[in-house]
Amino acid sequence: MPTKRVVGLPDRLRPRGFDGLTATELSSILSAATHHYFADSTVILHQDDPADRLFLLVRGQGRQFVLTSGGRKVILHWLTAGQFFGGAAVVSTPLRYLASTEVLPASCSLMWDRKTMREFVSRFPILLDNALSIAVTEHIAWSIADRVSLSADDATGRVAHLLVSLACGIGRVRSEGVEIQVGNEDLAAGANVTPFTVSRTLSDWQREGILKKGRGRILLQKPELLILS
Repeated sequence: MPTKRVVGLPDRLRPRGFDGLTATELSSILSAATHHYFADSTVILHQDDPADRLFLLVRGQGRQFVLTSGGRKVILHWLTAGQFFGGAAVVSTPLRYLASTEVLPASCSLMWDRKTMREFVSRFPILLDNALSIAVTEHIAWSIADRVSLSADDATGRVAHLLVSLACGIGRVRSEGVEIQVGNEDLAAGANVTPFTVSRTLSDWQREGILKKGRGRILLQKPELLILS
């Protein structure tokens, strides 16, 4: 549900999409946003819907995915606080979303409609420069790494590569290691292996002291050993 007018960002949240804006410009953009709370496992944007909204995740975690013709979910990209999604709403030509976006824990986002963001892009061209920079350095780099892994690694190597990527992208540093909120089914889909392979591989690594498994979470205790797997 949307709530009251937005006047600022949470402490320590520095979205790359707003780099280079003055305090006055940022305040103008934020004042046009609405704040939304989403319950756990909510699909916010649906594949093929008109791209008419842009979101900034300010709390929680999300992911983008597509569904195959057979109904299998393919995870494309993971999101953490400070990242935008629904970026197709910013471009001049009306488009449809290429993927769906969902949040996993309960999350909060800021939202702008397409017309409003197009007006801001016209006033502050640096917004478009930032969006292009993010697309190249985050999304395309992620896709290249995944393609290389799928082409070069065996099943165990693909799971290891995915865990390291997730640790860098959505991992939370704890005193005992790096915690990732991810389930076996998601790992299987992301690494293009079976859930049985994921379960067996994680069990092997747990016996070796590399990680600890939990319900919907993995604690990487020695992530450096995954690179050598």
